[in-house]
Amino acid sequence: MTSTVLDQFVTRSRRLYSLPAVAMRVVELTNQPAVDTQALKECIENDPALTTKILRVVNSSLFGLSRQVTDLNQALALIGTKPLKLLVLGFSLPKELLSGVEADVLHRYWRRTVIKAVAARELAESIWRIPGDDAFIAGLLQDLGTLVLIQDLGDTYLAFLDRIYRDGGDLLALEKGTLGFDHAALSSRLLEHWGLPTSIVRDVGRPFDVEMLTALPEREQVVPEILHMADLVAEFLTRGHASLLNELIKVGGRYQGVSIEAIEPLIGSLEIKVPQLADVLSLSLPNETAYSTILMQAYAQICEAAESASIDLLRDQHAEDNAEARDFSAMLEQTRSLQGEIGQYTESRNGSGSRGYYLRRDTPVATDASLEYEHNYGSAKTLQHVSAPALLGSVEAAVKACRQARHGLSLAILELDHCETLASRISAAQVSHTIGRLQSIMHAIVVDDGRLMQVADYRFAAIFEGCDRQPAVEMARQLVRCVRQWSTEQTAIQGHAISLSAGVATLAMPPKNFPCQELIDAAERCLHGVQLSGGDSVKSIDIY
Repeated sequence: MTSTVLDQFVTRSRRLYSLPAVAMRVVELTNQPAVDTQALKECIENDPALTTKILRVVNSSLFGLSRQVTDLNQALALIGTKPLKLLVLGFSLPKELLSGVEADVLHRYWRRTVIKAVAARELAESIWRIPGDDAFIAGLLQDLGTLVLIQDLGDTYLAFLDRIYRDGGDLLALEKGTLGFDHAALSSRLLEHWGLPTSIVRDVGRPFDVEMLTALPEREQVVPEILHMADLVAEFLTRGHASLLNELIKVGGRYQGVSIEAIEPLIGSLEIKVPQLADVLSLSLPNETAYSTILMQAYAQICEAAESASIDLLRDQHAEDNAEARDFSAMLEQTRSLQGEIGQYTESRNGSGSRGYYLRRDTPVATDASLEYEHNYGSAKTLQHVSAPALLGSVEAAVKACRQARHGLSLAILELDHCETLASRISAAQVSHTIGRLQSIMHAIVVDDGRLMQVADYRFAAIFEGCDRQPAVEMARQLVRCVRQWSTEQTAIQGHAISLSAGVATLAMPPKNFPCQELIDAAERCLHGVQLSGGDSVKSIDIY
């Protein structure tokens, strides 16, 4: 039944969607073991529009030539046989496949296709260390079947695509479950009809199944594995879901040991090369979020999820095994450190001039289990009160040091939310316990990265030298999150909730004779703004 339905679509596609004669002849000539370059030149010259497009490609930024090329012979020599084939195919898709398709549908198709094709080439060359032409061609053509299904099934299939794009899901699996075959299988059969090499026809039709692909003979694994990863890259960059980044890393790990560190340079290269290919193919893609921004947002989402899961595991395991709980504590610390690095990376991408301040990887994490560990071994810290003049003196000393070192300075002012109400509802002993634990949480996070002081019964200050705005804000957010988490665990026992507000002021480059009280006042204004908004958050400002 499945074969019959697919055969019906293929028969119709062969009748309706044939390559233009020149493109078919180019494919035929480039498939020969010894390519007749003169015959190839004469064939392309029969299509003046195609000739113009090829010359435009050679003179584009993709080739970076120092002089203009106006001769087709030179152009063909510079491009090479396989890139020529893929460009001809890109320029020569049957008009019937594209006619009547709404602009936003085509934009989505081309945006995803161009990302996938470029990603396939980059993966082949940077991860697999092989020439990327075959993977590029396969990536450019693998989703042609979606255009066939749009033409043949119309609004029903478009609604199906919209739902998957909006709600998520595995398109190929859902197609197979609904139609009995997927669009990649249809693409493969259409490419076979067009006379593309057997290897590309076979690779395009392979399912994205890790177990099946890794079981293939080694020489048949490579391009299908690259296509699987390239498809996930395209899906991630067009939809931006952190779960897709997780899947990309998981699949890449199985195929080539790809880690998260390898993803960033890949995404960076696509940010440059995708627009170049779109320009070469005369495609007008819609404005979109920068790929690096999508990646950083997904990193942040992954870290938030990992932090939440680590806290849950830490709490569950602590009662059974303190050693295992401390392992989870270390994992939680790593996720929080990564969050700080993400913030720093984002800041640097925005041209902030940050000097590379990161959260320390050896900073202990102040979860309930680590606090208990401190209690058992006597490592909890008690902070001494400092007066307002003493705080000002500390800020003045930090400003002087940062001005001499020519780097930034951040000040965080933190205060327990609704402290008067809290003091009226709990006993003095509970207040003392709460402040003691709050001090331990803050010390555990700030230790060695800043100077922490208590400036009032419920108020604290942290001075971070050599720290620009983004990492300082992330440090304050860690404090707020840890207090919130500890409060969640304590509420069931003591019946009161606790939260923290923070205001952060940053002086990017302290000038001579800077009035240091302004930094304190700015941080306090931010703190007041958080408290007016309900607390349990962070606000920040740059001082110039």
